[in-house]
Amino acid sequence: MSDVREQQQTAVRKDVAEHLVELSPGGETFTARQDESVLDAALRQGISLKYGCRHGNCSTCKYLIEDGDVDLGDASAYSLPDEEREEGWALLCCATALSPLVIRDNREVDDRAMPFIAPSEQVGHVVSIVELTPELSELTVKVDMPLKFYPGQFAELGIAGHGGTLWRSYSMASPPSRSHELQFVIKRIKGGAFSGKLDTLSEGSPIQVRGPFGSSYLREGDRAVLLCAIGSGLAPILSMLRDAAERRDPRAFHLFYGARRPADVPYYEEIAEGMNRALGGRLRFTPTLDGLTAEDHWSGERGTVTQTIQRKLEGAQGVDAYLCGAPAMCETVARLLAAKGLPESQLFFDQFFPAAT
Repeated sequence: MSDVREQQQTAVRKDVAEHLVELSPGGETFTARQDESVLDAALRQGISLKYGCRHGNCSTCKYLIEDGDVDLGDASAYSLPDEEREEGWALLCCATALSPLVIRDNREVDDRAMPFIAPSEQVGHVVSIVELTPELSELTVKVDMPLKFYPGQFAELGIAGHGGTLWRSYSMASPPSRSHELQFVIKRIKGGAFSGKLDTLSEGSPIQVRGPFGSSYLREGDRAVLLCAIGSGLAPILSMLRDAAERRDPRAFHLFYGARRPADVPYYEEIAEGMNRALGGRLRFTPTLDGLTAEDHWSGERGTVTQTIQRKLEGAQGVDAYLCGAPAMCETVARLLAAKGLPESQLFFDQFFPAAT
């Protein structure tokens, strides 16, 4: 049956128009079908264009179309306003090619980038779902084929929904060494199209997995590493720290994590004790809480992560910084770190945009 299905899919794809895409001025080319985004086409063929959320909510994959026509798809009006659309800009995660294209290549050289890993797709199965905090759950998915990725990257998970497969992006919390069993930290949202279905899943339930995606992964280097996250943004940070602990990374790490109350801080013992011990005492964990009540007994930092970093960090010139979580937090902390001397080349973002409705 699988051979017949593959033949049918191949036959369908042959009927789909395919267009040549050229990156200017370098001349690098690839082809894009009209049933896939320009970004997906590039990644499928091993060309690592800039991108972020992959769902039209950020502007990381914004490129100028110098020649040719595209369907702009579901690009956010905030990320791609009307005047930019008229000028020829497009979000390549949403845009599909309607003709041959010439696209202005605005990528900057990243000397510390790791070799590109082309994303793939397969079916995984639920191993477990564990409640971590009142809002966060840990989802473990087993895959038959090892998923190679770098610590800090994300995958897209798909479950059956009305009208087809519903896809959402979640960062791996597990290290790359656990390529057959992937962990994700998922924020449960009331009425959420994906997270709202967690209670309907059980051990063995199928989940589509495709990836890896993302460029905000842990780089090699000798500078100290500053990590900042709120909510489920802890997932890619966990992957980085778990990988660093396994490799006995010699760098110093400082993790700032923002939450509301003590019960909202997951993995406390693993991070503060286990990981710190594996890293030879070079991991400093600073949870900071901004929703404390009279019932809470808390002697740690209070306020937002931005306020805590402002108090605790004198200068940022000598660190690599990784920010993960809500866009507002990432942008605010990024501005603070820049004011404290952090060069742009030493800053890496993983902004968690809410899925479009």
